Order: sequence, then C-alpha cells, then structure tokens
Amino acid sequence: MTIEYGPLIGGEGSPIGKTYLSVAVTEDGVDRPLVPGSRISLTIRKDGVLIVRAGCNELSGGVWLDDGVLGFEEGVQTQMGCGPELEAQDDWLMGFVIRQPEWTIDGDTLTLISGGTTIVLLDRRLAEPDLPLDGTDWTVQSILIDDDDLRWRYTLGDAATLTLNGTRATGSTGSSSFTATVIREDRTLTLTELVVAPTRPTGRAADLERAVLEILRTPLTYTIESNRLRLRGPTGITGFNLIAVRPEGDSVKAW
Repeated sequence: MTIEYGPLIGGEGSPIGKTYLSVAVTEDGVDRPLVPGSRISLTIRKDGVLIVRAGCNELSGGVWLDDGVLGFEEGVQTQMGCGPELEAQDDWLMGFVIRQPEWTIDGDTLTLISGGTTIVLLDRRLAEPDLPLDGTDWTVQSILIDDDDLRWRYTLGDAATLTLNGTRATGSTGSSSFTATVIREDRTLTLTELVVAPTRPTGRAADLERAVLEILRTPLTYTIESNRLRLRGPTGITGFNLIAVRPEGDSVKAW
C-alpha cells in the first residue's frame, strides 16, 4: 500500500526539504547519551513525509509544522532486529516523535522539545559534508542487478573498490584490480579502456566479478550524500551503493 501525503512549501528559515543529524540530546537538563556509533537522523521531505532514524529502524509518516508543533501522522515503521540497546533507543525516539514535539529553527540548527526532552540537530550538510567524488576511496557495499526477469541486490563480502581521479579510475572487482579512462558529462560517468588484471577467479568470485564489470561498462549517474556514493545505470535499476570512511574515521551506517 502506498500512502500519499500533501506537499509542503519551504522557504528561508524552514526545515522542509532538509535532513538533520543530532548534536545534543538532554532529558531534564542532563545529557542523554545515545548508543555508541549511532545518531538521530530526521528528514522532512517536500512531499509531506517525515523520516526519523535512531540507528536501526526507520519511522515514516505524514508531517505538518503548524503553530511551532511538529505534527505526525504515523505511517510505516521498519522491523529490523538490531539488538536490545538500539531497539530500545528506537522505541524512545518513536515515542518522542509521536508526542508531537515543539520545534524551533535558528539558522542551520533545528531544536525539538517535548516534556523534559530536548533534541538539537544540525543540517546534515554541515554535520557531515559530502565527501568529494575524486580522491576518495569508495568501497562497494551492494550491487543492484537486473538479470532478465530477475532483479536482486547482492551485498558484497569481498572488497570491490573504486577510486576516481580526473580522467582515471582504479579499483578492484573483489578479485581483480582494474584501470579505466573516465569520460564525464554532467553527473554521468562513462568508463572506457577498461583493463582488468588476468586473475581468472572461479565460482562465486567469478560471478561477482562479471556483475561488477558489466555495470562498470555502462554509463553511471552518481549522487553523493555524506560518505555514501550511489551509482546507477541508464535504467536507474542497476548499479552500486558505495561507502567511504570519513577522514576523521566516522563512518555512517551502511545502506
């Protein structure tokens, strides 16, 4: 079932169309530590959908911002098992959002208050700036494949990689290293003169290498969000999801 919500109109000083990441959480004036390695993420989309995460599951639903209140119409919550600490943190955040907290915005900082709980969030573009496409060592986390009537996503256990520098691309299929020349047009990359080291993998490794090379030989449109790179082929179905370690060593949760 698809749930549709009304569009929201943003503007200067509006949180609409933005993603925010937590920088401080307090309860009754005392710091409330989050589970190590986790961070609250809140997105208010222009189509009227609110998406919140606390390190594991995702809650999404309709949102309105009348009279300084973040109103929420509960929609869909994912049901992944991530361990008791993260699941408890999910429940706490979901309860906070459902209580429809008050919101204020000051520049790039969004503050939510409900009862004695205050969550301060910073625009994601400042909290975690996008890494540059060039010069970053990207690791493939998953491959999206469209094989005749079969569409599937394969999460890699092997370290397929990609690094771009101007007109040159280097990387690994997980088994074999490769080099290529890169042609750029707007946000589309086309790899030509693709040369693969003759390692001749077998079995599963050979299947993965074929899938990686097949996608690399198609024009790929890219988008970057923080330390995540998305490459998609002409149909928008096939491609790669990649991730990189931020310079400070902070890596966002996987796709």
